[in-house]
Order: sequence, then structure tokens, then C-alpha cells
Amino acid sequence: MANVEHDEDGDDLEQTEEPVGADEKDSALVFGGGAVLGAALLAIVWMVVSVVNGGSDPESTPATAEVGRPAAPAVTTPQPSRQDRCQQAMSTLSEPLQAAQPAMDQWEVHIGAMNKLVVGAITLQQATAFWDQTRIGAEHRITEFRESVRSMRHTPVDCPSTVPPTAAPALRACVRRVDADRRAIRAARTAIATWDMHVTDMERLRTGKLSAAKAGEMWVAMWQRGQDELKAYRTAIRDARRAGSCDGSAAEPPQAAAPSPGASPSMDMPGMG
Repeated sequence: MANVEHDEDGDDLEQTEEPVGADEKDSALVFGGGAVLGAALLAIVWMVVSVVNGGSDPESTPATAEVGRPAAPAVTTPQPSRQDRCQQAMSTLSEPLQAAQPAMDQWEVHIGAMNKLVVGAITLQQATAFWDQTRIGAEHRITEFRESVRSMRHTPVDCPSTVPPTAAPALRACVRRVDADRRAIRAARTAIATWDMHVTDMERLRTGKLSAAKAGEMWVAMWQRGQDELKAYRTAIRDARRAGSCDGSAAEPPQAAAPSPGASPSMDMPGMG
């Protein structure tokens, strides 16, 4: 059917024929336009979601490709053997033992002067000179020992006191040495504590804070106690040397007993016989 279009003046315009299948084309256009519009809306929604999520992209999100990747094998540090632990324990204990020696030697000379005075080997004036001499630097040596003991606490002594009968001889010797060193340190702490109290009393007497009578009474008590404590310390040191060492060196052969604090130590000074 022909369609006649008229202009505003009523003149006939070009006559056109309506193409066959126009309805189908219109439907296709509508469908295609809807698909384009839907894609545009989907793109807008995706942009909004991306902005809300901080603009994350596949590279910034956790990668799912890592799932299933075999984990790296854990690195295990081998545990030290019992021999190694005991050897380290001996090394740790050696420092406070070395620091104890100067203080113990000084205390022994101080007690020895009293022993000589009691048996009449020296005069009171000579004994006083010895006491004044051993007082010098005493507090410093005592402090060095105590600081060494405190620092030892940061390195635990990890050595068992008992070992199975089948343990190697080197391990048994090392355990015996560590036990003996422990006893020697305990004996040194006890003896040095008594020496420290006497050093304090001497300083109080020198500054007039302690009477001579009271100082003399306290000194007799310190002297008697100190002899027993020094003897225990010397015995522990001797036992440690006989026990051997953790480095494989042989134990020291038994020696003649060291003179006890009750004996007269060597205290030669100019003008003193």
C-alpha cells in the first residue's frame, strides 16, 4: 500500500513504499538497543563497585594462584648434645670462680693475721698493719665477684647432675666438674658474704660509728666463722680440679692438702719477722 505524504501547503511529496518486514527490523533494533544499554549499565555498576572497594584490581587482591603451592620446608636447628651443654656450663661457671679468687685470697690473709696474733707470732701492731693492708680494695673485689654471679644468671647452667651408667667417660667427668664448680661458687658466696660484713665493720670502726669493744667482739665471731667457710671453699676448689674438665683434659693428680685457714699464711712485709 502506498503512503502519500503531504507538506504543510498540501502539495504532494514523494510517494514511498513501506518495506516488507519492518516490524521484524524494529524489534531487532529494540533488542539491540536494550543489549547496549544493559552493557552500559553493567559497566557503570562495575565502576561503582571498583571505587567502593578502593580501586582494587586482580593484581592487588589476594592471589588465588598461591593456593596449593607447597610450603617451604621448615629449617630445624639441631639441639646441642648433653656434652655440649655441660661444656658450656663449665665455661659459664668459670667466670665467677675466677672473680672469687682475689677476694678469697684477701680474706684468707686477713684471717691468717689473726691466727698469727693468737699464737703470738706477731704483735697487735703488726696484725693491725696486715688488716689495714687487706682492707684496701676489698670492697672492689667483693663487688666484682657479685657482679659476675649476677651476669651468670643470664646464661642458664644446663647440665644434668645425673647421667646414665652407659654415658661416655668424658661426659661423666664433665658432669662431675660442673657439680664441683657449683659447690665452689656456693662456698665462695657464703665466705665472701662474711668477709663483706667484716669489711663493713672495719669501715664503721675507722669512721667512729662502731666502738672498739664491739668491733673486737664481732671480729672474733667473724674470724671463727670465716675459718670454717674458707676451709669449705678450698675443699670445693680441690674437688673441682680433681674432677677433670669438660674439654677432655685429665684431672689433676691428688696433691697435699692445702694449709687450712687456721695455719699461718705467708704474709711477709718489710720490717716484720
